[in-house]
Amino acid sequence: MNTSIRNIMAIVLLLLVAGPQAANAQSSGGPGGGTKPRIPVGIYAVVRVEEATATYGSDLSGLYATLLGNQAVSGLAIQVHWDTLNPLPPTETGAYTWDPVDQAFASVALWNTENPNATTPKTIQLIVSPGFNSPQWVRDELTSCDGLFYFFGMFFPLPTSDCGYATFTNFAEDKQADSHELPMPWNTTYQTAWETFLQALAVRYNGNPSLVSVAVAGPTAVSAEMLLPNGDTVNQLQFSNELCFPLGGCILFGLPTSPNAMWKQLLSNAGLPDTTDQAFVTAWDDEIDTYGGIFSGITLTAATGNGLPLLTHGDAKGDFPPPTTPINFAPDCTYVDGSITHYANMDCQAETEILSYFMESGNGGSNAKAVQTSGLEYPPQSQTLGISGVKFVSLQTAIPPAGGSQVLGGAQFDQPFSVSPENEGDAKAPQKALYNVLSVYFSGTGVATQYCDASVASPAPLNYLQIYYQDFTYANLNVAATFSECYGPFTVSAQGEMNVASTNLFLIFEP
Repeated sequence: MNTSIRNIMAIVLLLLVAGPQAANAQSSGGPGGGTKPRIPVGIYAVVRVEEATATYGSDLSGLYATLLGNQAVSGLAIQVHWDTLNPLPPTETGAYTWDPVDQAFASVALWNTENPNATTPKTIQLIVSPGFNSPQWVRDELTSCDGLFYFFGMFFPLPTSDCGYATFTNFAEDKQADSHELPMPWNTTYQTAWETFLQALAVRYNGNPSLVSVAVAGPTAVSAEMLLPNGDTVNQLQFSNELCFPLGGCILFGLPTSPNAMWKQLLSNAGLPDTTDQAFVTAWDDEIDTYGGIFSGITLTAATGNGLPLLTHGDAKGDFPPPTTPINFAPDCTYVDGSITHYANMDCQAETEILSYFMESGNGGSNAKAVQTSGLEYPPQSQTLGISGVKFVSLQTAIPPAGGSQVLGGAQFDQPFSVSPENEGDAKAPQKALYNVLSVYFSGTGVATQYCDASVASPAPLNYLQIYYQDFTYANLNVAATFSECYGPFTVSAQGEMNVASTNLFLIFEP
């Protein structure tokens, strides 16, 4: 439906004044009602526990309360490392340290109790990252695969086929990693330890009505994304060890190696195919089954990452076709170069195979499902997957396809727009950076006209957006900026923009 510029501005001004509660009143029941799985709706404040603890100390209750008090916030997205919550083996006293997550649930419960007339209660999304953030006691139970890459391999025993971890020294999100030792996604000792932890996590929180989603992870690196160390250039220096002597001088006993070359050796050593990503796909499929068997009545989220290893390249003209059921993923994995349409690469094929399994009826247990991108930014960096892929999946499954399930859509900002406005939103002013990122998020949806995108014939539904807690701290300052878009100049604060975005999500979400 075409809307005049005047009407658009009137709507925007109304939403700025009314805030999300005006839209909340239009939703029937809201998230978490009835016996259906609980689902996330709205904007969630992302708190990276380890980062926040370094700033605020071990008690994060004050931070949580401040975030929950923001009218644009629907809840908290708690992002925490496995080793933070499970520092010791499960058989030992003090195996689990739930404090930072307990504080979040207590803060949400307190807010909901003190605000009984709120249209919808505030809720929690949980994102626990294993991989490089696995506990030391888990890595102690694994043997190293690093002997595969020693220059002086003749002096070291070669690793067995069931070796459990490899050392990577240069990878995406390195600063968020607690170790450089990555457990192998297919290692059964690692998988069993992670499953034991998930069972403890579910016992503690699955029955809490404030929990709406848990991110599927396991065959991962630093986050819950489908992302591992990858690339083909040796200058990435993914593996290199030096033996240094007290009197001076060092010997390099690990040759600089590209991550993809490492994966080929690791897969071959484990007796797995080393020319495809099938081992990673299988590990993800198994993890989906694990989560489906442990959690119930909530939403399981899967985050694409555009980052699984490219073990062979082919000619990019059809070597890596994506799956066609329960939906045809070809539009999500193709791009046009001139007049020629190409399939993207092995990574897109693998990630869509995982999503295809994820959305099959029965997989994932008695839970709702959502897919998200965790690298939302302006301009968008990927031709495939990313936010466009999220919208594609949410639109294609709004009416569940034959043999498939409804899959909700969401996204997480790549980084705080208030800290890095130029990197996150390609603008000097945080307010303009936020607007730019929101325009990427809402284009192609039912509210696209507010962001200068023409009316959309088949608008994609979206359910949630995760924005970092630093941005809400900045929004509380209520600093406004003036900039121009298609409907002319206007002055707005980051808080005002997030109020509008929150309201918009309650207008376009899938129940």
